[in-house]
Amino acid sequence: MDCSTTTAATTTIDFTTLSSTDGRRLRRMISNRESARRSRMRKQRHLEDLRSRVGRLRLENIAVAERIAAISGRCVLVRSENEHLKSESATLCRRLSEIRQLLFLRQLDCLSSPPAFPSAAASRFGSSNEQILASLRA
Repeated sequence: MDCSTTTAATTTIDFTTLSSTDGRRLRRMISNRESARRSRMRKQRHLEDLRSRVGRLRLENIAVAERIAAISGRCVLVRSENEHLKSESATLCRRLSEIRQLLFLRQLDCLSSPPAFPSAAASRFGSSNEQILASLRA
């Protein structure tokens, strides 16, 4: 039976010449060195994994920033269009109110006295109603 051991550094040790405590101490030292080597290798692999992850996350971050910029641009356009539509809605509501008022006045005029001539009906509406009619035709 061979009483020697080979380490990672290819050192051969003859354990027969060592005392039992020295032999145990030496075996423990070799074991600790191997354990430390494995630990360094694990640490190196972990560091490489982290670097790879950082690269992927940076690319993902750039993509997310580009998406945010595009969405922000669309948001500005939508807000602008929304303001335009609100303005147009307010204008249309005013015109509808004016038309309803004009129709109401016409109905009142027709109920109170039917006109004998069309020109007489126009004079009863007054100049403000004629202005409303003119703006509606435009």
